[in-house]
Amino acid sequence: MGIKENIKLADIVVKHGITVDQIKQLKSAMLRTWEVIEYDLIQCFEGGADEMYSVFEDEAAMIAENTLDADHVTTYCPDMDLKFVYNQYDGTRRLNCIEMGEDILRSSLL
Repeated sequence: MGIKENIKLADIVVKHGITVDQIKQLKSAMLRTWEVIEYDLIQCFEGGADEMYSVFEDEAAMIAENTLDADHVTTYCPDMDLKFVYNQYDGTRRLNCIEMGEDILRSSLL
């Protein structure tokens, strides 16, 4: 399993309305969190890692969903200001944070 696409950094900035620094910060937070929770998640599958990996489209989808959906990044990276992940600049809730995480992980420019 690997990453399926190569999304340009500039496209992520425009599509999600975040800065390059925020992109780098979120990628770091997702990967740090994934290092902590991956083993526990594997244990949830009878078939182990192979079964877990088969559930998701690619690694980007697996990591983004498991680190962002349950707000794990803020739990495991309390030192980071990640408000932008779940809220837009105008204060409204960001409805596409998992898609944003997938796009960031699929970008090879970081």
